[in-house]
Amino acid sequence: MIWFLLQKIGFYTFVGLTLYFVSKRQSLNLLKLYFWGMTFTFCYQYAITIWFPTKVIVLGMMWCLMMYGSEKRDSEVTSIVRPLMSFFVIILMLGDVLALAISGEYAQHISKFSRLFNTNYTYITSFALLFYGCMMPSGFVRKAYPSYCLAMEVAIGFGLLHYLCLKAGIEFMPILRQNGSVNLEALTEVGGEVVYRIYGVSGEPKNLGFLVCPYVLVLIVMFGQGHFRFDNKKYHLLVILIGIFVLINTYSSAVIMNFAIAVPLIFLFLPTGGLVRMIAPYVICALIVFGGYSMLSSDTIQNNNEHQNFIEALYDRSFGRAQNEMDGDRQERVILDYYFADPDILSKLIGYGPSQYTFHIPGQTIGSALIPVQSGLVLTLVDFGFIGIGIYCWIFLILYQILKDSYKFDSIYGIAFSIAALSSFIGSLMFGSLVSCFVYLMLALYAFYDSVDDNEEIEEQELIY
Repeated sequence: MIWFLLQKIGFYTFVGLTLYFVSKRQSLNLLKLYFWGMTFTFCYQYAITIWFPTKVIVLGMMWCLMMYGSEKRDSEVTSIVRPLMSFFVIILMLGDVLALAISGEYAQHISKFSRLFNTNYTYITSFALLFYGCMMPSGFVRKAYPSYCLAMEVAIGFGLLHYLCLKAGIEFMPILRQNGSVNLEALTEVGGEVVYRIYGVSGEPKNLGFLVCPYVLVLIVMFGQGHFRFDNKKYHLLVILIGIFVLINTYSSAVIMNFAIAVPLIFLFLPTGGLVRMIAPYVICALIVFGGYSMLSSDTIQNNNEHQNFIEALYDRSFGRAQNEMDGDRQERVILDYYFADPDILSKLIGYGPSQYTFHIPGQTIGSALIPVQSGLVLTLVDFGFIGIGIYCWIFLILYQILKDSYKFDSIYGIAFSIAALSSFIGSLMFGSLVSCFVYLMLALYAFYDSVDDNEEIEEQELIY
């Protein structure tokens, strides 16, 4: 199938560009490539584990940190991040030792070492990403921001194209599975209606939703601050509207909840003077969404509830669905029930070890395939126990402080990526892991402290003259 060929071409293009940028020591271009890897998630390959483009690119970033470490610059960020990473590495090593010392009674056909390797790789490379800003000159975030925006807008564009193809009855790229099979379409039930879900080039509807959500929130906040894409207010607002439209049409309950929770939290941090400008795009977006519902309803395959309105349908798909699943047999609920029923105090404190819940809790595999845990909060709890939850809180405190300081000192790019990190952090509680927000957190930290350093240099020069 042509789609698998395109997938391979895309993947090896990312591999080639990663090798090129590393060899040329082009750290900023490597970061920009990471943004594009986030967009083209469907370009993955399987070798022991699933290698997404970002997983390959971050390996190149790690290589830069190790080989060109002498070129790193001093930054206040290092003193903030180092204690967190040091503590986490200790907990991770302790979890590895625990995993090797205690064998579970389930899923014996699954390789424990493979699980440990994959999980350790993800955690360590993600934490190392927090130091990557030291490899680039002060002010690099400002230069990287347009590339981030463009990559996200391409993802939104492909999402819209997918929707238009569904409307026109034109075949779009299917969901490509690692075993060579495909899903020609993604369907779900919303308010008694079976509807099509869009996923663009992100591989899955939920992937697209969690990619777009932080960017839409960034654009909304930047709109309120008077900073527009290409200095074009109309274009900026249009991207917001299309982004929300794409986000909703993924029909991901976790994404919709993420957006609904993040919006009021963002309002808490906004300067009062920007509230009027902030409310305007929300009102317009709401009108567009309600006005476009007639178009959405025409994509339904089957209607089992003609009396439920759009808001009720969205609520049922998001918060209502979450409540029903937690009351039922959703995997996270099953895992939590077993975890809290386990009398072992040690597992409560430090968990079962990285991804070792598979061997301690029944029903976590289907044949030789693993059933991934969606919730990052649940995953962290069973991996690292209540200490892991403490690390989650530690990350939130860093994020909260940098968001507050960015607003206080009017660091516009610090604000933008703090908002993205906040959205990604909230989303990770439902989908992902505790390291999901790290690329945004890294950018927020360096954006703020670089702007503070620049302001101090300007003040010193003014004093001299």
